[in-house]
Amino acid sequence: MTDSRHGSPTRRAIAAGALGLMAAQTAQAAPREERLVYIGTQADKNGQGVFAARLNTRTGGLKAIGVVAPLQRPTWLVAHSDRPLVYALSETGYGPGEQGQVHALKADPATGALTVLSTVASGGGGPAHMSLDDKAGGLLVAHYGTGHVAALPVRADGGLEPPASVQANTGSGPSPQQQGPHAHAVIVDPTGRHALVADLGADRIFVHPYDAATRTLGPAGEASVVLPPGTGPRHMALHPTGRYLYLLSEITPEMRAYRLRDGRPELLQTLPAGGEPPINGAEVAVSHDGRFVYASIRVEHVIVVYEVDEVMGELREIQRIATGGKTPWSFALDPTGHWLLAANQGSGAVTVLGRNDASGRLTATGQTIAVDRPTCVVFPAWG
Repeated sequence: MTDSRHGSPTRRAIAAGALGLMAAQTAQAAPREERLVYIGTQADKNGQGVFAARLNTRTGGLKAIGVVAPLQRPTWLVAHSDRPLVYALSETGYGPGEQGQVHALKADPATGALTVLSTVASGGGGPAHMSLDDKAGGLLVAHYGTGHVAALPVRADGGLEPPASVQANTGSGPSPQQQGPHAHAVIVDPTGRHALVADLGADRIFVHPYDAATRTLGPAGEASVVLPPGTGPRHMALHPTGRYLYLLSEITPEMRAYRLRDGRPELLQTLPAGGEPPINGAEVAVSHDGRFVYASIRVEHVIVVYEVDEVMGELREIQRIATGGKTPWSFALDPTGHWLLAANQGSGAVTVLGRNDASGRLTATGQTIAVDRPTCVVFPAWG
């Protein structure tokens, strides 16, 4: 006889199946509320390196995991778009004839742990910035120390090969920081055929032909852009439409908006970004919907918010807000667009600002974690 308190075996099986399905759905949904975040640092002591944390996307709460890859000066990180891989440079190699390094790291999304797959020379001295091409078959590296830009092949397992192509640029400027070329950022344009390089030392945006199939860079061509002497271009961000490029300069704190036509930047607008030299503009990013642009200003310890003219691509400043720390080296918007995390290198903290989707404005949350000299924040899509 069946016990009426528990129902028939069939009903019990159905109920158990339903509970199992609900548990599985809950288990799948829970991780999306907590997003993995990796933080690059200037750490150079034993036991320091790439730091990891989890952000609660509902509350903005930030919980530290700790150091997950002990590397020397991993100041810039890039996450693969759909595979559990992170690439970290070691900003080293400033001595004569020396090179920096780039590490390919396999990630465990459940714990955040990183394991080294491969380590190769970066192709120049003092690497400062990296980006993946659209097909993620190549990793491009900009070298502040020597001004070189390099393209490294990505293997089938996600590891890296030594540079397949390296280009050297020339140029200088009037500032003491501009005695020679200092490539500070590199991105592939929306066509996938050009690598755009912001060179702080040469006051240029160098435009290199790029062959993604062979990871080959050509010499910078006539599409390259000359900026006023002493500008010091630092970082760039593309608009989601691919029509516009936004450039933040460091020495003269200015924001520039460009229209992109087949890899050629055409200046639309120049805006003052605020603050005083010598160390100023740092990071720039565009919101996921393309309606707002954000920039960090280190000497003022603020994030500046700009509204984008959807027709012209030009910018209008709408807010300046303190990050809650000192010297915001870089920052990132989380995948939901509700939070901005600022890497405050000067105060050794990563802080969380809330973000209004409609207005683009930011608000302080009081959420913060201690991280030694943070310089970069990355949200992997798979985390």
